[in-house]
Amino acid sequence: MKIKNLFTLLSAVIITGTASQNVFAKEVAQTPEVVSTAYDVTALEDRIAKLEYNDQHPSFEFHGYGRSGLLLNTNNDMKKGKVFNKNGIGRLGNEDDTYVEAELVKNFYFENGSWAKWHLMFAKGTDSYNDWNDGVALRQAYAEMGNLPIFDGAFKESVIWAGKRFYNRRDIHITDFYFTDYSGTGAGIDNIKLGNGMLDLGIIARDYDNYNTSGLVADSTEEDGLNVLNVLARYDIGSWEIDLGVAFSKDNENRTILDGNNYLAYDAASYGGQLGVFYNTDGYYWSGKGFSKIFAQVGYGLNAGSGLGKSGGGAEKNLEDAVSGRIGTFGMLPINEKWDLFTTLVGEHHKDGSFYDDEIDFTNFKVSTKGLDTTSVSAVARPVYKINENFELQFELGYYHVSAETESGKDASGNIYKATFAPTFKLNSNEFWARPEIRTFVTWAGWDDDYRDNFADNLKAYKSNNGVNVGVQAEVWF
Repeated sequence: MKIKNLFTLLSAVIITGTASQNVFAKEVAQTPEVVSTAYDVTALEDRIAKLEYNDQHPSFEFHGYGRSGLLLNTNNDMKKGKVFNKNGIGRLGNEDDTYVEAELVKNFYFENGSWAKWHLMFAKGTDSYNDWNDGVALRQAYAEMGNLPIFDGAFKESVIWAGKRFYNRRDIHITDFYFTDYSGTGAGIDNIKLGNGMLDLGIIARDYDNYNTSGLVADSTEEDGLNVLNVLARYDIGSWEIDLGVAFSKDNENRTILDGNNYLAYDAASYGGQLGVFYNTDGYYWSGKGFSKIFAQVGYGLNAGSGLGKSGGGAEKNLEDAVSGRIGTFGMLPINEKWDLFTTLVGEHHKDGSFYDDEIDFTNFKVSTKGLDTTSVSAVARPVYKINENFELQFELGYYHVSAETESGKDASGNIYKATFAPTFKLNSNEFWARPEIRTFVTWAGWDDDYRDNFADNLKAYKSNNGVNVGVQAEVWF
């Protein structure tokens, strides 16, 4: 009798478990069929209702960015072309790399309206034309939550987050220049109601680049665990955005920086501060059409030089009294049904800080770290003419000037100019931001001897003070 009862119990468990698995499988497939009358019908209907709610709020999202193309130098037997300082004179027809980002977002929704998201982004960049390249970067891995019932008053619309993420990034599209990018690993809370505006607060940590603790050695592998911690605030009110940040180094005060002659040592910055003010006009400079932004930034110590508008990366090279300033503006105007125009103008000055420009290095340029002054001006315009809905002609003109103080106390300065013509195919040429695009292009650039010899050693690959690149490129974002 006991064996029979045990057999009956096991059979019931197996049958019930099988029914539950079948119901679960049908829930995943989002079908409302009932496979067993033994299952609670009310509970099943509730679960189906939740699935229908999630139909309106997707469980998963997929986002990405990518560019890839061929850049050839016609002045040197069709060898691989060199980039002509894209941050200064424009990126159109002036990129030789392949770069991709792939972001997955898992969404969570609750019956009370609260939600959460998990972001995961991988990226890969290479300037190799080979079909196989090693190394993938983890660029984002963070969670955020919003519409929490426990939040009320000023925090009613707040969103909390933690992890590794892109944070408060602002860029000028046609130069690929991020004048603010506080990305790193940390935590924060956004959308705190304060007066008529919204306040965001965050703490971001960044590791320094590799360097030798007694000076600046670019290929050193000695890190000593040094890093920088940033406390950041952003306040948006009407057309205004205001950024305020302070940075602290873990033990940068224990390090010295050698000057260009390698015999005088100066104290490295151990803290910093920065302020940014950004204004969004009504349309393209108050025209009512398009958009434009005007901005001004100042930074001190760790937030000067390459640390201005950033949360680390290169700022460990700054002296303790480093200062920087930047002013700029950019915008896009849909002139009429046939023409669009994007323009930008940016000026910078840095003193005693690592100069920010990923196309310029001072490898062959004898500079004194103490009292180093650098100044740059960038102006770029991109007009676009639409032939039909799938074809347009893009043009880009750019000018860049840079000057720096030598160790003898004299200034060295240089200039570079660029012009690009790019016939472009796309699905919807009526929209400036529509992607994907496939563009062919020809790019001419000219420069003076000082610029090539002092600021852009890579241009020595060209036979004269000008060069021509041709190529094709695809770009997409979604």
